[in-house]
Amino acid sequence: MLNNKVKRLVNNIGIFAIGNLGSKLISFILIPIFTRYMSTTDFGHVDLITTTVNMLLPVVALSIADAVFRFAMEKRINQAEVLSTGFLFTMFMILITFAMYPILLFFKVSYVVYIILYLSIGLIQNLLQNFVRGIGFVRVFAINGLVSSVVMAFVGTWLIVYKHTAVQGYLVALIISAAISVAFMVFTTKIWHYFRFNNFSLHMLKSMFRYSIPLIPNAFFWFFTNDASRYFIVGFVGLAANGLYAVATKLPTMINVLYTVFSQAWQISAVEEYESDRDERFFSNVFNANIGLSVVIIGGILIILKPIMSVYVANTYFVAWKVVPSLLFATFFSNLSSFLGTIYLATKKTAGIMKTTIYGMIANVFLNFLLIPTLGLQGAGIGAALGFAFVAFIRLRDIRKYIFIHVNWQLLFSSLFILFLMSVLQFFCRTNSLVMYSLLVVLEIILVFVNLRPIFDARLTSK
Repeated sequence: MLNNKVKRLVNNIGIFAIGNLGSKLISFILIPIFTRYMSTTDFGHVDLITTTVNMLLPVVALSIADAVFRFAMEKRINQAEVLSTGFLFTMFMILITFAMYPILLFFKVSYVVYIILYLSIGLIQNLLQNFVRGIGFVRVFAINGLVSSVVMAFVGTWLIVYKHTAVQGYLVALIISAAISVAFMVFTTKIWHYFRFNNFSLHMLKSMFRYSIPLIPNAFFWFFTNDASRYFIVGFVGLAANGLYAVATKLPTMINVLYTVFSQAWQISAVEEYESDRDERFFSNVFNANIGLSVVIIGGILIILKPIMSVYVANTYFVAWKVVPSLLFATFFSNLSSFLGTIYLATKKTAGIMKTTIYGMIANVFLNFLLIPTLGLQGAGIGAALGFAFVAFIRLRDIRKYIFIHVNWQLLFSSLFILFLMSVLQFFCRTNSLVMYSLLVVLEIILVFVNLRPIFDARLTSK
């Protein structure tokens, strides 16, 4: 039988799955539609803008949304004080963002109005998402993602497919979907009950800064580790290549979708577990289960990689499949790094996140400079995989000061070797080779047996 802490984790995973899987499925379906009405250059431009905005979200707001989530979970802290302080500070930073408009206009930044609006609404959306999750409105948090994606689907399809507005239409759809998301959270949770101007506390803001300040450079450095390759691709290969790279990332995003569902629930469980009995066996079993399920899913994607790419995107984007295997490895190690990063958040030792991410940023930038000019898009994928593997390794060693994770190294290395063989088969066999698919299926069966058996044996039980 599963104990109470695992039941709570599984229950939260189920709730977050409702919103996340539905919303990401919609986003996944939109890609083949949008790629038929947007050139690779247009799609590369959109990807560059959204990547930049996502990088700026935590930097502009000084990661205050992360502090709002962590402080809102503590029962002894006034939740209204947490939201009011975080919200008023965020609004102040939005005003500063609008003040930057003349400067950006002077430097002729493309789509500057849309970028500022999307960034501003995104700051409010990010803050409210963290607060409603922190105070226990997990169902609202989950459904909110679905609502936002439905709006994006309708508005995006109307503007891009029927109005042929390409980049501009995509950005307008993002802005409207984020605004509807904010309205949905405000009215479903009656969030105004938690907000008062006189609840702003300078003391609370200082406490939140002590938590979030180490996350500020971390957010920026994590961007370099995760997304800086886009800028190197544009500089060394071009916008059209970045469009191909953006499409190649969509299949690995399926892994991220599932991990996001898990991660949102795990953050709550990690905080609760650390503040109670800090059971190392529980942390270790969840970590190894994370490895096992991830490699099984990656193996499944590798089996259907070429067939799904042939029908999923327009013909001009099909060549992007070659980058997908290395990006799947990058996603795998990125998720392991995020799992270990949650332990820093639970212990409030956020300086450890910053330190380890700096190392990863340096490694990633070096690998991008080294590999992209010689290997092109493949260099970006390989560089990302190696960079995230490095971050995961140093975090695993560093967190032993707080929680010792017992890794099943034999399981990990054997699984990665099988995934490597599956990736190599894609390049050396014909697209419709019966031999290739037979071998891929056999290797996937081995992956399932090797990785899922320990999970069922352990049952994620604790001492």
